Amino acid sequence: MRRILGFLAGVLVGQWLVFGGALSPAALHIRASAAWEHRDYPEALRLWSQAVSLQPGNAELHYLRGRALAALGLRASAADAFQVSLLLEPQSTIAREAIDGLAGLQPTAAGDGEVLVPLESGLGVWIVPALVNGHRGRFLLDTGSSVIVIGPSLAAAAGLKPALEREAIELQTLGGRTRGPAAVVTSIKVGDALLQDAPVVLHDPGPGVDGILGNTFLSHYLVTVDADRRQLALRSLARSD
Repeated sequence: MRRILGFLAGVLVGQWLVFGGALSPAALHIRASAAWEHRDYPEALRLWSQAVSLQPGNAELHYLRGRALAALGLRASAADAFQVSLLLEPQSTIAREAIDGLAGLQPTAAGDGEVLVPLESGLGVWIVPALVNGHRGRFLLDTGSSVIVIGPSLAAAAGLKPALEREAIELQTLGGRTRGPAAVVTSIKVGDALLQDAPVVLHDPGPGVDGILGNTFLSHYLVTVDADRRQLALRSLARSD
């Protein structure tokens, strides 16, 4: 019994030494923010990473860690941190900043007309950032969809209105067949890939996304998804007249 009590006392003393002198996540955040202000990005990353290890369910800390990774040019790791932040379903401000962080990982030209764009994974699907008339949104990547679908919130922000001279478009959704009004978007941009005067359908795309990126856009490119790197590669297809 004395040996067991001695062991337990040793454990408790060890925990006090480890945790009693450790900084709290809030204190680590304050120090990391100060390092960030002084552009000491490696130190900011170290402190925010330590804060994340102590409070892994904090979406804001994951976002801030991603921001530090992005500042150091560690694009893949930054994308992972931003995506974890989004998976934790943060408040709207942090969610928007994480989305902006993903979009801010500038797509890189890989040569031969190829553009690489960071992807966000979510529940077995891929989500890609896109600009509709200059307004940012999150689009479900769907090679099985023949059209581009834009949800009401993004459509309103982008100034899209139904084209009264066009018939409504039939859509096949998980809830069955439905119809949505047609419209024309001045520009839709995914990375550096741009499509102008594109026909779209105005309809609710479902929870968590602002639209669906279908073959109205994707058919102009050879599309490759790199699941390991979470990247979408778009290679422009040569078209003959």
